[in-house]
Amino acid sequence: MVRTLAAFLLATLSLMQLAGAQQATPEQKAQLAPTGALRAAIVTIPFLAKKDSAGGLTGVAPDLAAEMARVLGVPYEPTAFGPPNAGIAALRDGKADITFLAPTPERIAQVDFAPEFMGMEVTLIVPGGSSIRTLADADQPRRKLVVYEKTANEEMVRKAVTQAQILYVPLFAYQKAFDMLRSGDADGYVDLRDQLVSHQKELPESRIIPGAYGRNAMAIGYAKDKPAAAAFVKQFTDAMVKSGFVTRAIEKSGVQGAVAPDRKSTRLNSSHRT
Repeated sequence: MVRTLAAFLLATLSLMQLAGAQQATPEQKAQLAPTGALRAAIVTIPFLAKKDSAGGLTGVAPDLAAEMARVLGVPYEPTAFGPPNAGIAALRDGKADITFLAPTPERIAQVDFAPEFMGMEVTLIVPGGSSIRTLADADQPRRKLVVYEKTANEEMVRKAVTQAQILYVPLFAYQKAFDMLRSGDADGYVDLRDQLVSHQKELPESRIIPGAYGRNAMAIGYAKDKPAAAAFVKQFTDAMVKSGFVTRAIEKSGVQGAVAPDRKSTRLNSSHRT
């Protein structure tokens, strides 16, 4: 108990020191919270945010957004969005100041992103009777693997898989992918580990293969041409990772296969289109 309390106090002190060291300038406040409040476009994808029974938002993204507002010294105003690109649109239309998404090439063309705050493992699920035990087993001639089309998952699988055939379903159409596994039209389905764990009960006796094809990045997005805002968000992200805030938020939210990045080499990775 003493060690746990000491670790908690140390983490809290570290967070206070990092946050306190990051004093927002008037220009940073003006660019990040032009209305006087930090308006966060929170996309309700389970590994980023969920609505609670009272209609509020919980998860890694809301935790980070609320903490950013606290550090800035402004009120926090979250708005929930379903489709990921609705969050991008809100940012572009001036209806939001930040959002939390994967920095895909299409989105980077519309808004800017800080370095990643969380990486999500991408792996494979197979039917219960499958002989596939490893990712290498799946990459064999005559194997068929299904993945979301036009996503970074697709890009990742294309680089990693050299012999199996790759099939496609639309983004978020995991039920169609499961139908393909049930019918034998596919041997495995690739997605984020957290999503596979969440939906696995819908495919009884299925198995999630150990290991990962790689990790996809999640990052804080903000409007282009705002250099003061960009500097603040980058510093904030770095502080939240180094202090352990992100790790604790991941643990509290119960996100599977997620990890805060190693800040020794912070950079944007190829990202899942969510």
